[in-house]
Amino acid sequence: MSLFSWFSSRRVEEVKKVKEQKANFANFKRVTDYIYEKSGITDLDTRALTASRLQSYAKEQKIYTTKTFLESMQKSDSFYQEIMNIATINESFFFREKKELDWLVSYIKNSSKKLDILVLPCSTGEEVYSILLLLLEESVRLDKINISGCDLNSYAIESAKKGEYDEHSLHNLDANLRKEYFVQNEKNIYTISSPLRLKPDFYQANIFEIDSSQKKYDIVLSRNMFIYFDDANRKKALEIIVGLLNPQGIYIKGHADYIEAHNELTNLRYGVYSKQI
Repeated sequence: MSLFSWFSSRRVEEVKKVKEQKANFANFKRVTDYIYEKSGITDLDTRALTASRLQSYAKEQKIYTTKTFLESMQKSDSFYQEIMNIATINESFFFREKKELDWLVSYIKNSSKKLDILVLPCSTGEEVYSILLLLLEESVRLDKINISGCDLNSYAIESAKKGEYDEHSLHNLDANLRKEYFVQNEKNIYTISSPLRLKPDFYQANIFEIDSSQKKYDIVLSRNMFIYFDDANRKKALEIIVGLLNPQGIYIKGHADYIEAHNELTNLRYGVYSKQI
């Protein structure tokens, strides 16, 4: 190795060390506290891997301290959204907790009016498309509903719009359903058929920033979201969901969700509530 090459390699190593020394995320709880205030997510302090990913992303953006991390989230909507995309988990699959979906399909089938449905959060779209699949399998016309999916994670929303899924997402679907409603490529990625993919309206939003006075729904599914909230934000989120419902509207929660009794909600069956006013 020449003297110049040796000096250059040493210089690169020194620069790397300086950068590593510059990264100081002491008191990182200030960041997770801010995320909690904005999104209600409470468990980031216990998710070491997620915290590490957040810090790695910050360093990629040349942010090396907790102070500048916090300031960047406060000043830059795009940086904050990237942080939320990393912080939120989007684990879903078709026909998850199917008993409640079967009940919902029967409810829609027997309804005499067109129903507005919101799935909140919708993750990467499996729950929204599951409802559409089950309706078609029961010979229910899709024009009986309008359906929307909302999620905090913008990447999840883009994925839902594409309607592309792997084997894991489809593991509950038999071969006939896959053949009928999906196109499989050489990489074993399944794209849901165009009529289904074009039916839903997917959009990105934080539940705590939704104005429930702007739009009402006949059915809101919010399944396994409350597990990320503390008691105060569970109560706040439930009030927003109730506010989104029309009179006699239906709220369906997830098996893992805990909600306290609400004076406007009547329990119809396990996990299913009706708004009574």
